[in-house]
Amino acid sequence: MLLSDAVEARYRLPKIWQRLVDGQVQVWRVRRVTDLTRSLTAEAAAFVDAHLAHVIHTSSFTTVKRLVAEAAARFDPEATEMEEVDTAATLHVTLDLNTAWSIGTASGVHLSGLLDRADAEELEHAIRTIADQLLAAGSTDSLDVRRAKALGYLSRGDLTLDLTSPVEEARQRRLETTKPTHQPRQVVLHVHLSEAALKGAPEVDPDTGRLGLHLARVENHHQTLTADAVRDWLAVPGTHITVKPVIDLHDQIAVDSYEIPDRISQRVKLKRPTCVFPHCTRTSTRTDLDHIDEYVPPDQGGPPGQTSTATLAPLCRRHHRAKTHPSPVSTSSTTVRWDYDQLTPTTWLWTSPHGLRFLVHPDGTTEL
Repeated sequence: MLLSDAVEARYRLPKIWQRLVDGQVQVWRVRRVTDLTRSLTAEAAAFVDAHLAHVIHTSSFTTVKRLVAEAAARFDPEATEMEEVDTAATLHVTLDLNTAWSIGTASGVHLSGLLDRADAEELEHAIRTIADQLLAAGSTDSLDVRRAKALGYLSRGDLTLDLTSPVEEARQRRLETTKPTHQPRQVVLHVHLSEAALKGAPEVDPDTGRLGLHLARVENHHQTLTADAVRDWLAVPGTHITVKPVIDLHDQIAVDSYEIPDRISQRVKLKRPTCVFPHCTRTSTRTDLDHIDEYVPPDQGGPPGQTSTATLAPLCRRHHRAKTHPSPVSTSSTTVRWDYDQLTPTTWLWTSPHGLRFLVHPDGTTEL
């Protein structure tokens, strides 16, 4: 395998190989790439080499896999179409009702399956909603148990909780405004399609120069799909489609209040798709927005426009707390604090409590 990886990198990934020879990237990172590109055509491997060489030292394994998948789709569209058809033909749900080996385990049934992505998103939303309601209604079960029970509610067609005791009924009345109701499929996608795909014209891939697939980048999933898959999602009867306007991320918007309006929040999260803490990969759609410089209320002398697209950064809840609420050092009155500065709109310099420095940039994190 080592010999195979060396030959793959030397002759099919020359740019990555040169960075390895120059000592700019670790061997294990190169071997993770060669393990995935070995099955690609020479042209597809060259595509991966050109797009990955300059960022291989910081790219995550997920990023590499997605790039390899895109290369395979671009340079072997027939195989990708067949794979999509095969996947659609193998969708299934299996309940294992007959393999319990003791009476104690017979009350639990294993569930496995393969779902369409859009159906899975809707199922996940319904399970999460009912699990949250069970918690609000006083359930002491763990999240996993509540999610399993939520699937039982769905199997009986119960989209609302049926609470019968007086205490539970009172709680249910308080939850009345948040009851899940049956709604058509809600589709809100930020999809990047070529002009040819929008017009239904044949797709000429700019990298291969040949007819290929219409590929759509769907930011909700940070994945590349075929345009046909997106079209099938939207063809479900009763689907409610929300079209989002194109946003110019160069626009600078500022307000004086501490609260962050949606028009600012959306721009900040689109500009940076993940948490800006070193090595963190949590998607920014599920993060807090942190004032890089501590917010000072205007009535206490704070300047105007402290909440803006230029002064906010997405941080997941854990790292937001680490930066905002540092832990006190037991031997002194000082605190252990993470601190960071914004160097460019997409680059941040972090300093750890022990003086280590990290540069967070669009391609990942570099330790200085």
